[in-house]
Amino acid sequence: MANFFSASQEEQQEILLTFWQRFRVLIIGALIAIAVIVVGRDYLISSSNEKDFVSASLYQQYLETDDKSSGDQILVNYPNSIYSDFVRLNEAKKNFINQETEQAIDMLEAVIANNPSSSGEFNPIRATAQTRLAKIYLQEEQYKKTISVFGENQVLTSAMYEVIGDAQSYLGRYSEARTNYMLALQNSTNQASRALINMKISDLEGGEIE
Repeated sequence: MANFFSASQEEQQEILLTFWQRFRVLIIGALIAIAVIVVGRDYLISSSNEKDFVSASLYQQYLETDDKSSGDQILVNYPNSIYSDFVRLNEAKKNFINQETEQAIDMLEAVIANNPSSSGEFNPIRATAQTRLAKIYLQEEQYKKTISVFGENQVLTSAMYEVIGDAQSYLGRYSEARTNYMLALQNSTNQASRALINMKISDLEGGEIE
């Protein structure tokens, strides 16, 4: 490099020409690769933004008009998007109200599958689906299934601890139920919920503590 800068202008041109003749294929290839990467990145960003806009528009239409066809379009065309999870949660609620329990369970299980568990990280969509699914199993008197909905190492909310406590109480596991009710109290800031949980703890007094 020192020889290049200390050379005369004609010598510098000759060095550059020699360099170009020797490495022109690599240089052209590198420039083409850079151009392809830039164009490809811009296309992916543009395509992703367009998909987000379309799915968001469909979801807004679904909410405003209660148009199930818009929800179906989201589920078919954007099955892994956050909007598909919102549609499934809403449809599961409708199914449950209409006593279509199996359909509600299928929808909630799909949301859970679409939001895999990550140890130590709280996923509000997964947590909502798990809580609703557990409450369905609790109402169906499937108490062991109620408890099994939740992973062993995930972060639990007050509502989760409470529904687990309910299932354990029905199973006669009063000490475990008490522990989970106490955890529910620790994680709750809602006074009405805290009062209800305290009542459930008081009711355990009449049960045999194993």
